[in-house]
Amino acid sequence: MAHDPTTRRRFLQLAGTGSVVAAAGCTSRPDDSESKGGQNGGQNGDQSKKIQYLSDRGDSKKVIDQIISEFEKKHDYTVEVTYTSKGKSTDEQLQKMKAAGNPPDVVFDTSADAYRYQRNGNLAPVSDAVQGTGFPDPVNIDGESYFAATMVEPLMGWYRNDLYYENPTTWEKWTSEAKRVSEQENIKGYVIQSGQTNNADTQITQYHWQNGVNLYSGSSDNIKVTIDKGDNRKRAVETYRWIKQMAEYSPNGAGWEWGDAIAALQQENAAAIMSVGGLPILTIASNRPDLVEKLSPTPFPAPSSKKQDKWWAYMEGHVVWKHGKATEGAKKFVNFFSKSDKFMDFVLSAPLFQFPPTKKMLNSDAVKNNETIKQHMAVLDLVRNNWDAFTSILATGKNGQPNIVAADAYGQQVLGQSSEQMLVGGKSPEQTVDWVAKKLRGLQG
Repeated sequence: MAHDPTTRRRFLQLAGTGSVVAAAGCTSRPDDSESKGGQNGGQNGDQSKKIQYLSDRGDSKKVIDQIISEFEKKHDYTVEVTYTSKGKSTDEQLQKMKAAGNPPDVVFDTSADAYRYQRNGNLAPVSDAVQGTGFPDPVNIDGESYFAATMVEPLMGWYRNDLYYENPTTWEKWTSEAKRVSEQENIKGYVIQSGQTNNADTQITQYHWQNGVNLYSGSSDNIKVTIDKGDNRKRAVETYRWIKQMAEYSPNGAGWEWGDAIAALQQENAAAIMSVGGLPILTIASNRPDLVEKLSPTPFPAPSSKKQDKWWAYMEGHVVWKHGKATEGAKKFVNFFSKSDKFMDFVLSAPLFQFPPTKKMLNSDAVKNNETIKQHMAVLDLVRNNWDAFTSILATGKNGQPNIVAADAYGQQVLGQSSEQMLVGGKSPEQTVDWVAKKLRGLQG
């Protein structure tokens, strides 16, 4: 791979914190075609009563152990967890286990990766854990569900409320206020990021969404790239012009990942950033607690004529690997996990950063009474008020159908690279639209 894939597995070290879990994100992966692990590939009943569980959530080990203990008391299975080590990705560990002929039965991963696995014929359905529960069902193929969500992680921004007179909200106000702050406060007013990083890719994609740009259209089996067609082209050019203008009031964010932007905010090199949930607060609270009360959450900037109707939210959860040795047991474990009375304890192991997968859970007493959330109720209000707009990059086909082109584009951070083509490479906004459209079409089957 030409890029450094940044998923939850790597977010920990990039964010520069020892206490916060990492951020989600699908990444382009090595070929995950399967040579059928085991003689029966786990498809004709379980060959083993030991469920192999691969997870990057070592930070939540205590509550995971409790859920496993309860499961083992009620079912004739044991669960063995392999936690990815610091600096290693789930991808790497998955390939290692497969190469050893011992693929995992359950993997904690993202919805976009789940769709990619399913496309390649590697997943067993987990419909019992999803259908009829009110949980999101982003990877539903021919009536079967292949991904059991455990959390959502919405993008949002943070700005210095002592430097900005008010929350700017609109493109126009952000531009004028970022200019004023940059000129008067000896600090850059905003962070614009570019390059082949997950943070840059989410940021640029969301700016297009804010301006009503439809990057794609069509059903799952016929995705079309539309960023350079008709009104979409006009709006995309407008978006890149605004990005270029805001970059005048930003430090050089080329190649920056999540942790770099948070560091700029923490070190007072920038007065506003876009990130994921309350991750900046969780990070900065342990290093610069004096700065926390000066930070307020904000949605992404939008043109004054547009409303917030599409808001990127990462989604993570469980998939069952069809070619493991305890497939049926794995399905039972995923179902049990989603319905466990410890489920909310798992979700709230990183409050503010990750939120429950349903609106009902979001309004639960467990969320309302969480001490960290109570200290930052503005974050919870922002999430509640915009819940219906939350979506994933995967759900960008017709009527929210899975879009593998979009998932692959995010895996290669194509939109993030587009901003670099303009801000570093010198392309005009119009040329940038042409460049990114060509790149996206190159991903079509």
